[in-house]
Amino acid sequence: MPAQDESPGVEAALAAPALDWLSESAARELSAYLLEHEPAEIRADMQRSAEQLERIRERLLVLAEPPQVAAPDEARIAELERAVSNLQQQLDDRDAELDRSTEAHVAERTRMSEASRAADARIAELEAELSEAEQTVNGLRAKSESYAAALVDRSAVPDDLTDEIAEAEAQFTIAGVIEMARDRCERVALPEPALREIDTLDADEKAADWARELWKALRALNAYAEESEFFQGGFWEWCEHSNSDHNLWPATPKKLAMKESDTVRNDSRLWRMRRFLVDSKVSPNGYQHMEAHLKIAEGGGQHIPRLYFHDDAKGRTGQIHVGFIGPHRLVQTSQT
Repeated sequence: MPAQDESPGVEAALAAPALDWLSESAARELSAYLLEHEPAEIRADMQRSAEQLERIRERLLVLAEPPQVAAPDEARIAELERAVSNLQQQLDDRDAELDRSTEAHVAERTRMSEASRAADARIAELEAELSEAEQTVNGLRAKSESYAAALVDRSAVPDDLTDEIAEAEAQFTIAGVIEMARDRCERVALPEPALREIDTLDADEKAADWARELWKALRALNAYAEESEFFQGGFWEWCEHSNSDHNLWPATPKKLAMKESDTVRNDSRLWRMRRFLVDSKVSPNGYQHMEAHLKIAEGGGQHIPRLYFHDDAKGRTGQIHVGFIGPHRLVQTSQT
C-alpha cells in the first residue's frame, strides 16, 4: 500500500500548481484531499491538461522552426528578366515611334498652315489683280466695238489695225459718231432735222469726250431695241439689268431721265419744245412729244448735249426714234 500512499502525494504535488493562489502546504493538502475523495475526476482532468500542454508544445515547436523556402530558380528568373527587358524595349520603341509620328504631324501641320497662309495671300493678290482687271475690262468694254478703241495702248494693237485706228481717230467727232451710228445702229432712227448745231458742239474743247459718250448712248439704244422683244421693261430697266456687251449706259438720274420734271410738264411753252419729228408710222401727223432723254454731259449748263428719243422698239417700227441731238439750250429756247 505504500505505493498507493505515495502516489496520491505525488499527484497532489503535481496538482498543487493549479492551486497557486493558496500557500504551498495548503495547496498540497487540498490536492491530496481531492485525490483521495475524487481520484477519478482529478486524474482525468490532469490527463486532459497534460494532453493540452503537449499539443501546445508541439505547435510551439512548429512555429519556432524557420519556414522552408525553396531555392530560387535562377534560370526562370533570368528568363523573366529577359521578358521584362524585351517588353521595356518594345515600350521604348513604341514611345520613340509615337514621338517621331507626333513630330511629323506637327511638321506637316506647320507646313500646311504656312501653305494656307501663302494661298490666302495669293488669293488676296489675285483678287486685287482681278478687281483691277475688271476695272480695265469695264473701261475697255465701254470702248469696245467702237472707234473709242483708238484710246487703247498702241503697243497692244496689231499692225494691220493701225490704219483703221487712225481713220477712227480722224472721225471721232460728234458728226463722225452720227455717221457711224447711221451705218451700224440699224435699230436707231436719226432723221436730219433731229441734229441741231452739231458743228457748234464739235467746236467745243470737250467735243471728243461728248462724242465718246454719244457713241455709247447710241449703241446702248440700238442694243436695247435688238433685245426688247425678249426683255421685260423699258430702257431704264434694260440699263439696270441687261448683260449685253453694249449695255454701257448707267441708269442714274445724272445720266438718264425717262420723263420730264413737273416744271416742264406744267409749262406749255417748254412742253411744246419737246415735240419732235418722227416717222409717220409712229405718229400720223409726224410729231411726237418726247420726255426720255440721255444726258451726254452732266451739269446744268445750257451748252451741253442732250439726246431725246421715243421708244418704239416694241411697237410698229421696232426702232428707237431720236428726236433731238444738240445743245441743251435749244430744248429750252427753240420751238419745233
